[in-house]
Amino acid sequence: MKIVTLPLWSLSLSIMLGIAFQTAMSQTPAEHALNINIGFNGRLDQFPHADDFYKQMDLFYASIPHAVPGNRHCHTYISWDIAEPNVPAGAASTEGTRAWFKSWLDHAEGHCARALITFKHIGGVTVNSPNGYPTVATYQHAMNLFLHTNWSKAWTGAFDYTAWNEPNNPRGSGNGLTVKIPAERAADYYLALRALCKPTSCGLRGGGNVAAGDFGSNGLWKDFVQNCPNDLAAALCANASYMDKYKHWLATDTKKFPSLASTFRPEVFAYHGWDDINNFLHGNQCTDQQRCTIRAFTRALSGNSWTGSVFWDTEVGAGQDGKTNPGPVKQACAASFLMKLTASVSPRFARIYYTRAFNSDGEHGSLFNASGAPKPAFEVLVQRNISYKPPAGQSCP
Repeated sequence: MKIVTLPLWSLSLSIMLGIAFQTAMSQTPAEHALNINIGFNGRLDQFPHADDFYKQMDLFYASIPHAVPGNRHCHTYISWDIAEPNVPAGAASTEGTRAWFKSWLDHAEGHCARALITFKHIGGVTVNSPNGYPTVATYQHAMNLFLHTNWSKAWTGAFDYTAWNEPNNPRGSGNGLTVKIPAERAADYYLALRALCKPTSCGLRGGGNVAAGDFGSNGLWKDFVQNCPNDLAAALCANASYMDKYKHWLATDTKKFPSLASTFRPEVFAYHGWDDINNFLHGNQCTDQQRCTIRAFTRALSGNSWTGSVFWDTEVGAGQDGKTNPGPVKQACAASFLMKLTASVSPRFARIYYTRAFNSDGEHGSLFNASGAPKPAFEVLVQRNISYKPPAGQSCP
């Protein structure tokens, strides 16, 4: 088997010109899986365990041999307004505050090279527009301040961004509000941030990728379905989905941001893969083109002028809560399914951010048990194994 070693994780000029994408088109799912970069979401206690993961990953890739797919990635969530002067620093122990973010970056130094920063409303932390979502102008002003703040003298890595966490998910764990953010507003948040932040020039960091979308998926599969035959038409169809509307306003509202060309399309599109993995744990193999969110997501971005972007799964895991929390073997099955599904559906998938590599009780998706020993899913993800076989007498869902 010939292994293609050109990494998909880099949004270099080669990806923008489609060179890496053309290379990826010839890969088998097993080859593509080896080129998917895996990063981790989570708090400070994640970093030592992520180090364990990357150490074993480096050894595995050297043994194949195969080029390691890019940088080490980490991911955190903060209040969208923390750079505003009227917002207090807050407590370093309260997730999403300015003090917390600075501390997180200080601890992240040396453990990851690129930090994905996701903005949202956080109850008890967000000060501006406390009962709703901000205007686009207010949001862009806050983003400009954020991009020009030196957040940590210790941090030497780069930043990537998503404009708002799960704008289609009204729960506190989603966008932080109690209502969906209208698709036009969510699209404009992305455009407002991307207008300030080019991959080669972005505030004090010198560059950064901004991913569009970042949609939540649990129970929200209808938001991913493309219902309109042409989202670039002057008017949306009567039964337009959230994805239809979001793409329509991305294409239509570029005129509001002079630094973006009228034909601009996102270099990166992101989504959260929880729905598909949770369904797998209940026996659903994600074969339905609409009910399977990764398939609907890819299909919706495969026509008209949307084929130039690469994809990131920015939040996913195997065992999200007490209802779907699997034992170690089923968790490994789900992790393998995640790799196979992602690598099979489209060669455009470049990154997966796995949630909670470590949890002190060993549950809820942790790749380690309570004593700190790795569980089978750890090795599955290290090796990008798309065909995990359970021990004798046990089976995958």
